[in-house]
Amino acid sequence: MNILDRERAYLVATPFKKRDKKRLKISDFVFALSLDLKWGSPDKVRALLQEAADEGLVRIEGDYVFAAFDDAQAEVPVGFKPSKEEDLFDRTVRLVVSETGMGRKEVISMVNERQDSLQGVVNLDAVALVVAREMGIDVRDLAQEAYRNLIEERR
Repeated sequence: MNILDRERAYLVATPFKKRDKKRLKISDFVFALSLDLKWGSPDKVRALLQEAADEGLVRIEGDYVFAAFDDAQAEVPVGFKPSKEEDLFDRTVRLVVSETGMGRKEVISMVNERQDSLQGVVNLDAVALVVAREMGIDVRDLAQEAYRNLIEERR
């Protein structure tokens, strides 16, 4: 399990561990991570929850989310805090997931297919932005950041 996957497992496990339950209302899960622990906006937490469901870490049924991970997989270290840095690609994918309800893997697959069709000439961050924009998602802020990154790379 790579570092990002492990961090995601810890993030998802934390609300369950805090309340010592295997089932939570989705609203309680979102509240725990976004408002209680201040680990991200409610939209970001909802996107994380959808990613976790896509990966089989949780199961969503109606208004409830059920822990589907084994305790060893998500033994949250004492003092765990999520990393703050998320690259442009990950933020774009997360935005598409939260705006469309699509799964993370599905979005990444679309971006990869699009990059392949462009024969790798365009970098992955830019392709992700194009895919998001084609879906009608406002990516102006992210596009400006990508442009600044490109200018800095050329210096």
